[in-house]
Amino acid sequence: MARGLPSTACLARFCQKLNRLKPLEESSMETSLRRCLSTLDLTLLGVGGMVGSGLYVLTGTVAKDMAGPAVLLSFLVAAVASLLAALCYAEFGARVPRTGSAYLFTYVSMGEIWAFLIGWNVLLEYLIGGAAVARAWSGYLDAIFNHSIRNFTESHLGVWQVPFLAHYPDFLAAGILLVASAFVSCGARVSSWLNHTFSAISLIVILFIIVLGFILARPHNWSAEEGGFAPFGFSGILAGTATCFYAFVGFDVIAASSEEAKNPRWAVPMAIAISLSLAAGAYILVSTVLTLMVPWHSLDPDSALADAFYRRGYSWAGFIVAVGSICAMNTVLLSNLFSLPRIVYAMAADGLFFQVFARVHPRTQPPGPGGSSAAKEARHFPDPFGAPDSSPEHPSQHLPHAEAELPDLATLYLLAAGRTCRVFWLWHLAQQGEPEGAIGADYSTLRGIPQR
Repeated sequence: MARGLPSTACLARFCQKLNRLKPLEESSMETSLRRCLSTLDLTLLGVGGMVGSGLYVLTGTVAKDMAGPAVLLSFLVAAVASLLAALCYAEFGARVPRTGSAYLFTYVSMGEIWAFLIGWNVLLEYLIGGAAVARAWSGYLDAIFNHSIRNFTESHLGVWQVPFLAHYPDFLAAGILLVASAFVSCGARVSSWLNHTFSAISLIVILFIIVLGFILARPHNWSAEEGGFAPFGFSGILAGTATCFYAFVGFDVIAASSEEAKNPRWAVPMAIAISLSLAAGAYILVSTVLTLMVPWHSLDPDSALADAFYRRGYSWAGFIVAVGSICAMNTVLLSNLFSLPRIVYAMAADGLFFQVFARVHPRTQPPGPGGSSAAKEARHFPDPFGAPDSSPEHPSQHLPHAEAELPDLATLYLLAAGRTCRVFWLWHLAQQGEPEGAIGADYSTLRGIPQR
């Protein structure tokens, strides 16, 4: 063998270390974080992460371009598919009540190298997702003021003509991220209280849309004269399902918060189930009333709900819809920024990130510098991607295409990882001779598995 080359035994040991499992503590309930979140807190965190601005945009887009009135079936099938993934997260979150979500689940069942890759994938999802929402927020606010913020920035800093970069730096989006991160850094209780406020307003607006929508409903809009209930057929329903699936991916914030739950073994599964049910009900009912109010083929895909009320003579309802859309963007932003420092904290505590991020604030007990530092990094993401011009009635156009698609790709990997971790966990239990009790076995049984 040539000098300087590692031996076969050395390479074998290196591969074993790459695939070693994370050992679990004897008491998984002991933590340096403050366990202060109730089932209601976790439920509203999940609702805020799922019922975002997509409710005001996605319903009209799928109804007009993919499924017609059968969009409600697309949401129903997507909700069932999401439930299967959510059950994996619910079980892991209850049995391993530690922060980390998909990263931790991968570490205890598949190994270190896979956890490292999944962990950075989670960070990418939250960073770009938070930046995209902040960009949409700033664009919406700029449109309300007739683009005066954009014009001021361009006149004083000039227009950038750099490929793949925005024409001007979005300081407003960066400021929104910093303000939101300041609340998140105050601790789980403050973040939860703020999320309660925005989620409550958002749910009230959704209830208003559903009630008024059913009052204005015209069953004739589902008749054959208007194209029927499923004008695009079964293929259209499936195409709509693929798009609607991403409306339900916010439940992972609940699993990421399990280390701060008062009773995670009960609260995490219940919160995931309740929040997913509420989100599914909201999407299905809103899509139902939307296609009953106006013919599906005449919907405005950019502002379907506001336009539908306007065409039925209730233009004032559009302002209420706008308030709901703003609150929905706030809840999604808080959801992303709430989860991000907790993933960073989990990776740092395991030695897979800089150790400074493993510190916990002594008074408020959130993950110490993770929240503010993560927001400082996320504020750079709104700048590289440009967004087209739009108006207050078309907030969806403020979401840049690149920032909208990248989190979707990351989400696919995370949901696949959750199911794969479940399979590996059952395999580990079978290796220990406990296949018949695998479903009910606790993760503490994995402490006896030799490190690979």
